[in-house]
Amino acid sequence: MISPCLITLCIIWYSPFLAAQTSSLDEEFILTNSTKKSLHKEIQPQKREEKNSIVLESPNDGGTSDLVRLWRAGHLSHHHRHLRTTHGTVNIIGWGILLPIGVIIARYFKKVPLKGNDWYSLHVVSQLSGFLLGTVGWGLGLAIKNAAKETRMSTHGILGTIIFAFAALQPNEGHERRKYWVIYHRIIGYALIVVITANIFEGMNNQNPAALKKFRWFYGVTVGVLSFTALALEVNRWIN
Repeated sequence: MISPCLITLCIIWYSPFLAAQTSSLDEEFILTNSTKKSLHKEIQPQKREEKNSIVLESPNDGGTSDLVRLWRAGHLSHHHRHLRTTHGTVNIIGWGILLPIGVIIARYFKKVPLKGNDWYSLHVVSQLSGFLLGTVGWGLGLAIKNAAKETRMSTHGILGTIIFAFAALQPNEGHERRKYWVIYHRIIGYALIVVITANIFEGMNNQNPAALKKFRWFYGVTVGVLSFTALALEVNRWIN
């Protein structure tokens, strides 16, 4: 199996390259579009000149420059919206859904309905999948920041980095230190769930209005379902 740390390092290394590649592609599209418009502007006066035998001056290039700037702004805006939507979707699924499910499995499914160590396997799969998806989302966040040429990290970015760091830094479990490891693991796990939930809602403010509404409804319902499930299982645990 590929080490999660190796995947993480690859994402960290590749995110600036992704942002740079995106910028270069934008410049290429802009140059192509500008060239086409310039040629179109130059050919039209020549055709009219041949037809009417009247010498016409080429139009001012100022309009072309304005159109190029508008096209560039629209293209970059569309690309950034798509990247932010992908970033939000991946993070919600990874950090916001799979990780809490893994916590619920570890706390409530050790005996019923699972038997033996089946709960542990599901717990590991859920946590590892959530961590890998969350790492991809974190890498996309770095790409968005680099593409926007932002020098200061926002509150959403700081919380996202803290989440990634504490999720990645899990000390090795040893027989002599197992008691302390379990305490650390549980405290960090529960604390991360709270921070993750707050940070996802914080990140929604960076989305466009249409995506913001969808994200709020989807994640709000998801948090409600997970919270109700955990509450019901907790009550059942105390009763039985």
